Amino acid sequence: MGFVTTAAEIIAFLKSKGYHVETGRGRHGTKIVKGNHRIPLPMHGGTLDKGTARKILSDAGYKPNDLMEWRRHK
Repeated sequence: MGFVTTAAEIIAFLKSKGYHVETGRGRHGTKIVKGNHRIPLPMHGGTLDKGTARKILSDAGYKPNDLMEWRRHK
């Protein structure tokens, strides 16, 4: 099994790294924010496409391994 995660788990991970959530309108109205750095998040049920999850983490400066390590220690 490969890298599987949800938007909620990515939000929890990034919140632990100092990000906060801003909500707006539309499909990508939710953004995870730290300072002036804003990353759009698709908010829907279920798991995220692995490419989407990797892009969100990469935009925030993290790798899937960072999330998986955090998951093991939470």
